[in-house]
Amino acid sequence: VRRLFKEKLGITQDLDFITHHPAAAEDIHAYEYEDGFGPDRNNLSFDLTQNYSSPWNTYILKLLCQELQARCKEENWPIKRGDNYIMEILWERYKRLRTVWRNAQPKLTSKGVLETPTETEARLVEGRIQMGKDSRQANRRRNKYHRRVMVLDEMVKSKSEAQDDDLQSWKWLRSLIKTLGE
Repeated sequence: VRRLFKEKLGITQDLDFITHHPAAAEDIHAYEYEDGFGPDRNNLSFDLTQNYSSPWNTYILKLLCQELQARCKEENWPIKRGDNYIMEILWERYKRLRTVWRNAQPKLTSKGVLETPTETEARLVEGRIQMGKDSRQANRRRNKYHRRVMVLDEMVKSKSEAQDDDLQSWKWLRSLIKTLGE
């Protein structure tokens, strides 16, 4: 799916989608309500004002699904998946990309005017920094928990081999830490 999005939309990471140019409203309207041609197969662009179930986006996602199924046959993949499975993956990918794109759009400031490109970029950078901090903190907590469990396992093992009187206390502490979890 990543390779397909890279080739068809020119994105390698979700953040690359920030610069995606949505389809023209006139083209979307013509396709949905008149006899418009629909999305250009050589230059796919989503209707980012709508979710994946809009006729325009559904058409694009079905094209991508067909392309992926064709590659599956061409490259003789060992595991074949149904269209519903692939469409579900494509829907989730679209939702994630749409969220990234919408978050990168200028927001209203407290003064009621749109952010400048510099302010938008600063907001996005600050968000990425905060996400990195949150990720590192979660990693530290998870590692701390695993170290504690490992130490308690070793203590219980050594206490059981030595037949110490406080073995039950160590077992209780280990079960408490495991019960509380990460």
